[in-house]
Amino acid sequence: MEARHMKEAVNQQEKSRDYLFDNMRGVLIFLVVFGHMLTSMKDQYSAIKIIYVFIYFFHMPALTFISGYFSKNPDKARTQAFKTILLPYLILNLSTYLFKMLILKEQYFGFRFFRPTWGLWYLFALFLWKFFLKDLISIKYVLPFSFVFGVLSGFSKEFASYMALGRTFAFLPFFLLGYYCSKEHIEKIRRIPKIISLLIFIVVGICSVCIIKYDIFQVKNLFLKLPYPEEADVEHMFYRIFIYVIALLMIGALINITSDNKSFISKIGLNTMTVYIFHLFIVPILEKFEILNDKPYLYMAYAVVISIIITYLFSRPKVSKYYNKVINGVIGLIITKEKTD
Repeated sequence: MEARHMKEAVNQQEKSRDYLFDNMRGVLIFLVVFGHMLTSMKDQYSAIKIIYVFIYFFHMPALTFISGYFSKNPDKARTQAFKTILLPYLILNLSTYLFKMLILKEQYFGFRFFRPTWGLWYLFALFLWKFFLKDLISIKYVLPFSFVFGVLSGFSKEFASYMALGRTFAFLPFFLLGYYCSKEHIEKIRRIPKIISLLIFIVVGICSVCIIKYDIFQVKNLFLKLPYPEEADVEHMFYRIFIYVIALLMIGALINITSDNKSFISKIGLNTMTVYIFHLFIVPILEKFEILNDKPYLYMAYAVVISIIITYLFSRPKVSKYYNKVINGVIGLIITKEKTD
């Protein structure tokens, strides 16, 4: 009897899951890994650079949007932010620093709590977004204001790598957009003819080609990380506006064309955090071997295969289970247990 009730509970949970976003997360986390696999080669070959630009136009804005979409309860977001995001960030930031120093033998750069190492900027920014969400949504017209501020923040040197402030404010509009996006909005987007989304993908692909072919702007503009250069600040402001427009169109296109049926990709989308964390250790090691670095097209095929393997292996439930067990165990040594009456 108990087994039957457990089975019914699992079935009910599956029915209530939104497989659209599981599928989107599955695709996006693959693109995160694939994009990082291309990083070391992007400046050597134009074809790789074009693909890299195409990916970076939208993959992190889309993941940020999804994080905002699933933060509908600001009180819960704030309550859980410290334990589930900030403390794991601090543990992982120290771990990646030791990894770079001891395993990769990188040049000493000094450990910094509030300058996230490589991809961990997203965890720190996510903590800030979730912790302050309750306050942010109390501001009138905060969504349009966040886009304006995201553009204008590039004029200030304060918004750079420290505390990931550059990216925190530049990506904030996508987090808030996800928060304010309702199921009704999603349904309206999905009713748009699919051909429009396919055209958006084609246009963004053409834009990516033109940006590299005519050297319109540098790839680092897509990171939304650093302030605008003083000698061309207005020009770079328009680049950021352009990037925002492309990202918004691509998020809409992804929502429109991604399947909302349960699939193999849905299972990957359930455990994207472990993929995100562990690939930060695996990709730098692979870069050291310089596999196929002189053969760009074979390297792209190799990068696709490796990215699929990494995404699949580290999205397995057992990996997520042991990762959570270790992280929670370390956190348990840091914070006191809550007292119960």
